[in-house]
Amino acid sequence: MSLPNHLIQAVRDNPLEAATAVCRYALSVIGQQSEWTQDDHSTLLEATALILSLQEQFLIPHTKEAPDLDGSMGFVCNRMRTFLTEVQDELIGQSSTQKLESIKSRFSITLANGFGYEFTDGDLKRIRTLIKELRELIVANQELDEDHKQRLLKRLEKMQAEIHKKMSDLNSFYGLLVEASIVLKKVGENAKPIVDRIKELTKISWGTQARAENLPSGSEPPMIGNDPEPPALD
Repeated sequence: MSLPNHLIQAVRDNPLEAATAVCRYALSVIGQQSEWTQDDHSTLLEATALILSLQEQFLIPHTKEAPDLDGSMGFVCNRMRTFLTEVQDELIGQSSTQKLESIKSRFSITLANGFGYEFTDGDLKRIRTLIKELRELIVANQELDEDHKQRLLKRLEKMQAEIHKKMSDLNSFYGLLVEASIVLKKVGENAKPIVDRIKELTKISWGTQARAENLPSGSEPPMIGNDPEPPALD
């Protein structure tokens, strides 16, 4: 393959940043030349195929339609170069938005005299694994409509960009819990693998919040299906 293995592997961990890196790599390899080679064509074709595949699986925003690949090699290479350039620009904008939120979160901790919710190294590793598994489960699910899939995947992208060892708030975790309730109502028992992982994310965030707020050990998080019955009215 023309694309380096480390770029393809990175797609699984952070699709948005990896897709941007794939575009950047392919465009840097071919440069600004007007004389195309078979190697240039292969590199551009692999990069284009990877970007389109990520779009189809809702792992990155659907920014551009597939380029027209009918014609001579020179025509096709020019179309793919334009496609990758435009996709790269769009993805950088998306990535900048996520990075801005992450930087704002770190400043919030500083301005709040250092208070924040601090994850353990083990928590961070598990959170990233769960986000990856959730992304795969959502993409593979056949019962969720495409708009809902897109909404869930965008939440995961935002969460992944914001996750740091110390955070100023845990809103993204609890927002995902609300989405899990909706998925459960729409899909029912078939949504269990998705809901179970969101529950685990909530448990991790609740444990972190409980430590930071000095809550009694053993305090239970608000969980789907675990809410106590409301008190009876007199």
